[in-house]
Parts: sequence; C-alpha cells; structure tokens
Amino acid sequence: MRGLPTRRPGGLYLLAALLILAPALRAAAPQTPYHGDQAPDSIVVGTMPENYLPGLMDIIHAALTHGPQMILAQIAVAQAEANLLSADSALYPQISANGSYGLASESVGEAGQFGAAGSHSTGTSSSESYGFSAGMPVFRWGQVWNGIRIQKLAMLISRKSYAEAYRTFLQQLRDGYIALASKKIGLHNAEANLKIAEENLRVANENVKHGMISTGAIIGTKLAADDALLARDRLVEDFSHAKRVLAQLAGVPNIPDDSIPDDLPKVAYPAATADAVLAAFLRDGAKSTFQAANLEMTLRQSQLNYRIAITRQLPQFNAYYGYSAADVTSVSLAQAVPGQAPIPASIAKVGETSISYGISAGWDIFDGFATTAAIRQAKLSRRNSERTLQTYLETTLEQGQDLRRQIDFTARAMGLAEVRRDLAASALAQTEASYKFGVVQKQALDLARYQLYLAQQGQLAARAAYLSQWSIFVSLVGADPALGLLPVQYVRAIH
Repeated sequence: MRGLPTRRPGGLYLLAALLILAPALRAAAPQTPYHGDQAPDSIVVGTMPENYLPGLMDIIHAALTHGPQMILAQIAVAQAEANLLSADSALYPQISANGSYGLASESVGEAGQFGAAGSHSTGTSSSESYGFSAGMPVFRWGQVWNGIRIQKLAMLISRKSYAEAYRTFLQQLRDGYIALASKKIGLHNAEANLKIAEENLRVANENVKHGMISTGAIIGTKLAADDALLARDRLVEDFSHAKRVLAQLAGVPNIPDDSIPDDLPKVAYPAATADAVLAAFLRDGAKSTFQAANLEMTLRQSQLNYRIAITRQLPQFNAYYGYSAADVTSVSLAQAVPGQAPIPASIAKVGETSISYGISAGWDIFDGFATTAAIRQAKLSRRNSERTLQTYLETTLEQGQDLRRQIDFTARAMGLAEVRRDLAASALAQTEASYKFGVVQKQALDLARYQLYLAQQGQLAARAAYLSQWSIFVSLVGADPALGLLPVQYVRAIH
C-alpha cells in the first residue's frame, strides 16, 4: 500500500526513527480516482431519473447526511478510523510513571529489673519515590508494520463499504420516488374514474326517478361506483404510506405532494451512451467497483496475515529505558534510663537513583504447533480471498452485459407502450366525435376512456421500468453521477 514505509531500519536506529516516521504513516499517498469519476459519469449526465424528476435530487442530497442507513455507515467508518489510531500506537514508545510517599513509626520498650522502668525508644521514617519507564518494539520482522497495514486496509474497506452502501441506497431512493410518482398518477386516475362512476350512478338514479328504468337495473351501476370508491380510498392510503416510507428512508420529516410530479415525462434512450459505459466497464474488468476494491483489499490483508504468521516464532527485540529515584528519612529517639548515660537521637537520610536501558530479546521456541496452524489458516484465507475476488469479477462482468441487453428490451417495451397510448388517445378522440353526433352509445365512449386509462397505465409502468433499469445499469458499471456527492476519499482508487 502506498503511504506506508517499505523498509525497516534495524537496531537502535529505529528507536529514534520511529518517533519521526510514525506521524507520517497516517498520511495517504496521492491516489487515482475511479473511472466512475471520469468519462463514464460525464456522458450519462442528463439521463438519470433525477434529471427528469427534480424533486428526486433534493431527496438524494438530504439522504446522504440524514438517511438512517448512511448514518450507520458513517459510524462504521469512524469506528474503523479509531481502530487504525489504536494500531498506530504500537509505533510510539509506551511510557508509564509511578510515585509513592509513605510514613512509618515504631516504638520499642524494655522493662527494667524487678519491674523498674526500663529503656524506651521510638523511631519514625518517611519515604518517597518516583520514576518512569519507556519501551517500544525495535525489530519484530515486520509484524508491527504489517499489523498497521492490515488495520489501514480495514479502514479503507469501511470507506468503500460506505460508498457501496450509498450506491445501493441511491437505487432504493430512485425506485421509491418513481413508485411514489406512479402512485400519485394512479390516484389521480382513480379519482377521475370515481367521478365518472358517480356521474353514471347519478344519471341512473334520475332514470329510476322518472320511471325510465327499474330499480334493479342500477345495481350494476351502483356496484361499479362502490368499486371505484374503494379503489380510490385504497390508493389514498397506499400513496400516504409510500410517502412515509420514503421520508423515513431519506431521513426527512415529510415529502410534500407538490414535490411529486403529476406525470413521468417521456425519456430518451441513449443507446450509444450505454455502449460506451459498458465498453469502459469491460476494459477495466470490473475491478473499479467498490466491492471489487474491498475484495482486493481483503486479499491484501490475507497476504499480510501470512507474513505475520511466518515470523511468529522468530526472536523479538524491544528497547527499554527506566529511571527511578527514592528518598528515605529515619529519625530515632531513645528515652534516658536512670543511672545510665543518655542515648542521643539519630537521624539518617538515604537517597537512591537508578537508570536502566537496553535491548531485550524474546524467543518463543515452541508453541505447541500454534504457529503452524496460523500459517495454514493464513494460506487458506488467501486462497479463499483470491477465489472470491475472481468469482465476483466474472459474475459482475456477466451481470453488466446482461443489464445492457435488458436495457434494450426495456426501451423497446417503452416504445411499444408509447404507441399503444397514442392509439388509445386517437381512438378516444374518434369515439367522442362519434358520440357527439349520436353514432355510438355512451357505453362505447366509456369503454374508449377505459382503454386509454389502461394504455396510460402501461405507458407509465414502461417509463418507470426503464428509469429504474437504466439507473441500475449505470450504477453497476461505476458511472453514476450521484456518486460525485461523496467525499473523494471514499471513491478514490486504492492503487
């Protein structure tokens, strides 16, 4: 990984060098951005759902910082960064200090002959001490450095996982908003259908009132009006529920009705653009996707774990330094004994300092084959990571090509739906003209309107399916312009 030292000075030189080099280990080297931040995303600008639905862009911006899923992903990144800081601590000396202060007193008495008063002495002492020590690894066959590399890779993986979570999160927002627009349009159509059914029921009731038809003849008309009312009420609740769900997903208080379009506009299918972004994706071999980057870094972690495992039973060298100081003061006083010469008091003060430093070595000669097991596990982990990465690349390349073909089918279906809607509109216009001149009955006019309603629903579903399919394809091949909203450290390459 760039930005980390590749050579390790040995011996005592490292003791001083580590203090200078350690802060620089955190600095990342200049890196090359993903291809998704270059040409592909620029050529798809103007083709995404948010380009046709402006209200969607506001939700995307808000969801990046307020969406519950993104907040959890941000916490995971912060945890990984904290773990890296903890791993970096091995590059610095571990310094500790200690100190103490204490008082002690004692009294010793000796009885005289036949119970006479004997000698009596007292003593007091005080002591204080303090010191500090420092130690750090000097030479461990790269274990410390490789451990830090592993943790830095874990931090980079968390950032790529954040970007991948945002990439998939964008699709949830887009699909949710498109579905919301579809439900709003369906609700408008249901309200229009209800008005027609209620008008038909009103006319039927007037005919019954004037004796033109029997009461039983309007049962079907009344059931149709009740069905239309039920459908409208159901869509009202469905629409309200969809708004609440999308608001919770985006982390916003609510989604105003006026921010939701009343129609899905007609979209253009840029086939040449699809071919261009797919070609770039295939040339890259799908290696620039966030998931591929994570798998590649996981493979690097496996390789570093193997390097650590093969050095577990080699001698380990550490540097240490210690300093301590202690002062002890003692005072003794003996009482005078009758008939004897007085014993003077004594005062003693002792000071002691010590300094120690050097290099220590340890060698784990036999660990019950634990190192052998660790080496075997590291090898298997590396093989698993290699196979997982290769499988992902092959699967993703095929998925990208399949999505490209599916885009064609979806675009063709959208074109057919547009034709059907135009034909239904033309048929309704002709039927209205015929009805105006009394050529056809009211039932024919209602049928033509219903056929137009079905055609509009088909047109709406086809446009929604295309917008969703197009955004899935663009996102998979790494050309989603919305990824540009992420900070550069989340999307840049790891090479």
